[in-house]
Amino acid sequence: MVHPRKAHLVKLNLALTFLLISTVCVAADSGNLREAGSLTTYSTQVVPMVIVGEGWSQKLIFHNVDTWNSTAKITFYTNTGALFPVEVLNVGTNSSFTINVPVGKTLVMELATKFFTQQLGCAKIEQYTTGPTASGDYSGIGDMFGQIVFRKQSPGLPDFMCSLVLGGLGFRKTTTYFDNTNGNFTGMEILTSDPNSTSTANVALRVTVRDINGSVIATKVIQQKHKTLYWFNLGVDFPETINRTGTFEVEVVDTYSTYLSAFSLQFAGNGAFTIITPFED
Repeated sequence: MVHPRKAHLVKLNLALTFLLISTVCVAADSGNLREAGSLTTYSTQVVPMVIVGEGWSQKLIFHNVDTWNSTAKITFYTNTGALFPVEVLNVGTNSSFTINVPVGKTLVMELATKFFTQQLGCAKIEQYTTGPTASGDYSGIGDMFGQIVFRKQSPGLPDFMCSLVLGGLGFRKTTTYFDNTNGNFTGMEILTSDPNSTSTANVALRVTVRDINGSVIATKVIQQKHKTLYWFNLGVDFPETINRTGTFEVEVVDTYSTYLSAFSLQFAGNGAFTIITPFED
């Protein structure tokens, strides 16, 4: 799939239309092709997982790849969808921050390392224009790439790190490889990333677990509220995955009821981990 590029001269007028198209028709009529970890310059992006506490920290990295400056608001949310105050080093503690990234520059936001009980959340990044200048330049909405670098500090162990590029708002289905053999275990996060929804109703998500040969070994329909995050420990939530490798698939039952974002961590028995990038459809 070739990522659609916003034309500079019509960027502001088409921002809303582009957002709606990109979230509903990500793989528009492209057969069975899927995206893996969509590196994107969408005007709204999602940080699917933020982990605070128990030695975790994150760096949010933004790079302006445009010929205009970039301005954006970053808002952090808890796993239940409430505002999530976090401490950003050399900035302060808040649930929302404004960033400015000049042309060709890179900005790094680092969340402070905390050692209290672990808290999970996510973040939404919304670019916006500061308005046309005298020359007609819609300054502030220059395209940005983003990524997040995770770091875990534990006494007596080396620091473990991994990273993930940021993607768009969501998809209708995600599929992730898992490996729960030889002491490994897999965590899978599902985020109903529909930020404009005001619904308080649950949405139905169909979970299908397959072995490496594609045979179904477990199915379940779960109920999750809009704009919330759920973290699966596959060995606990789906004991059928113990000592197996395969895929973990989550699909919206009613295609237009919500959008999904996903995140997966593969842990080794010694505490080391890496991100397994979901396939998104």
